Amino acid sequence: MQYMKMKYRGFEFNVNPKSLKISMNKKISRYDTVYAEEHCAQGANGLYTVSGSGCFVGEDSAEKAFELVRAYNKKGSDYLFLPNSVPIKACFSSLSISYSGGNDRVDYSFEFVQECKEKNEEYNPDYTVAADGENLFDIAHRTGMQIENLVEANDFGDVFAVKEGDRVWLI
Repeated sequence: MQYMKMKYRGFEFNVNPKSLKISMNKKISRYDTVYAEEHCAQGANGLYTVSGSGCFVGEDSAEKAFELVRAYNKKGSDYLFLPNSVPIKACFSSLSISYSGGNDRVDYSFEFVQECKEKNEEYNPDYTVAADGENLFDIAHRTGMQIENLVEANDFGDVFAVKEGDRVWLI
């Protein structure tokens, strides 16, 4: 079986990095209900982070490192092709280059972060906007907040008095 070589913005690693780590996470909130039951709510998925390290060896190692730096310096995001994984649209977020043994060996380490264009209400933790038919219980479940905190932070008078478009404070 032939493995895909790692590629980004026209740069192809002649040998895949010796270490490659793909990190994924989910935002999970735990909260207690009025009836002292513990519940979990899943928020938005976090972004993928791809990190790794390796080395270029041989007479052209410094040239290969220079090509990698050029790919790093380009602005914006592009598709990152990984061995044994699906491509992800990512930004090249960090690069470290270390020359050793003259110009015959160049060590490198890198990090890519998945691009995210969706607005995510978790970016503004102060409030959320009520959707059609939601009440404070629904909003507490959706945001991972405790219902008691929502009642205390807002002046709706009744947990069912929330209307579509109302700003619900989460602090």
